Amino acid sequence: MWGVLKPDTVLFGESLPQVALDMAMLAARDCDMFLVLGSSLVVYPAASMPKIAKSNGATLVIINIDPTPLDDTADLVINESASKVLSKLI
Repeated sequence: MWGVLKPDTVLFGESLPQVALDMAMLAARDCDMFLVLGSSLVVYPAASMPKIAKSNGATLVIINIDPTPLDDTADLVINESASKVLSKLI
């Protein structure tokens, strides 16, 4: 009856479930705006999602304290903490 209890998250070193990855790719291809919050955009395959969105015509907004590899291609970059920016928007 006892077993390993694991949250529904992806931990470092684990692969994303293929279904989740496929759904994310479809959403990135079809979105009008892709908002990146608090990500360095260096961990793949998740870091490829903004590129997919941008290449399909989406507006790319990056909110991150530090620069990211996609800052040059983003339509808007805000180098501030995501929590500060979002609390101001609310």
